[in-house]
Amino acid sequence: MICPECGTDNRPGARFCARCGAPLAAETVAWPVAVQKKYPILRALSTIYKVLGGIVAVLTTLGAIGFCIAMMVGGAATVGLERELGTPLPGIASGIVGGLFVLLYGGFIAVTLYAFGEMVSLFISMEENIRSLAQR
Repeated sequence: MICPECGTDNRPGARFCARCGAPLAAETVAWPVAVQKKYPILRALSTIYKVLGGIVAVLTTLGAIGFCIAMMVGGAATVGLERELGTPLPGIASGIVGGLFVLLYGGFIAVTLYAFGEMVSLFISMEENIRSLAQR
């Protein structure tokens, strides 16, 4: 930093001149230009996919629980008929297995939706970081 009084070149960050003692103006740091937030539609799409993933996860869990309960109640109610007719009717075990399949399938869809939303957010962040580095 150069002293405005005597013209001495001082070390960076010095508050006073080393030769004459005159106060030096604080150095201004050139911060990178703020990156404008672009891609509002993609940002909204990312948020929508994340929210949809959460909704599908909740609905899938509730559906799987309901399916399990319905099949278990139905299986328990048909135990007597199963003995009389001699045919295998859906039982408690099939209700649990069916509920697990519903849970796995819905969970796969929920995770896929949420992951797609995160991927879009990641790509937007990467592009903005690259643009800010290019501006330096």
